[in-house]
Amino acid sequence: MTAGQPIDRDFATSIRAELGAIGTKKSRLQRRQRRTRIALVGGVAVGVALATTGAAIVVNTFPGTTTVTPAGNPVDSTHSGTATVELGAAPAGVNSIILDITCVSDGGKISVPLTPGTVQDATGTIVDSMPETTEWDCATRSTTVHIKDAYLAPDATSITITADPGTKWRGIARYGSASTSPWGINAKGQTYGAPNKKYGIPDLQGALATNGKLGFIDTKEFNAFHGTGFINVYESDGTTVIGEFAIGTP
Repeated sequence: MTAGQPIDRDFATSIRAELGAIGTKKSRLQRRQRRTRIALVGGVAVGVALATTGAAIVVNTFPGTTTVTPAGNPVDSTHSGTATVELGAAPAGVNSIILDITCVSDGGKISVPLTPGTVQDATGTIVDSMPETTEWDCATRSTTVHIKDAYLAPDATSITITADPGTKWRGIARYGSASTSPWGINAKGQTYGAPNKKYGIPDLQGALATNGKLGFIDTKEFNAFHGTGFINVYESDGTTVIGEFAIGTP
């Protein structure tokens, strides 16, 4: 993995949205800091290290990343306010819904349920799942919102999109089959790769150092850090330092 590798465009958009939400109730990164859980931002198949800057990233070739393969035929429909989109019979093996939602109205909020993230105990064991939603306001988001992990309830063939009364929107929905690659394990027995909904948070999370190099931050070092400053970015061995990761705005 080399510096300068292109970053998913949808991911960059979601990071900008997260940075704008930090310090508010809408900040998903801050919610994750209060309880150890994982949910991908915007359904993008990359992970975000649990940092207030949102600067840590993992690209889609890191161990533990999730890819979603489209399945079935897309359903294109336009609605006003809250509505349920019917997708028809579900193909075998699907476990998510892929959505493209475009605001038709100039204002009003839209909310979409996402595949639940995981909740871990102090030992890293997954003990529960945490419902997730993504929400935006048509007054400030005129571009199409692409969601790769909208929630498909067990045995369901539809998804309900919540919108303010009178808010008009167009949705293109289809089934998806999401799969997550396993984390890597180094010689020290540490897991490394991308945080994800299936496994939770690895010992070493993919991160972008201030020098542009891609590596890993130690989750324990990050959790123990307070204030503003830097922590080390390592190779996957968890020992070789290749740069620094900024926390806060040092």
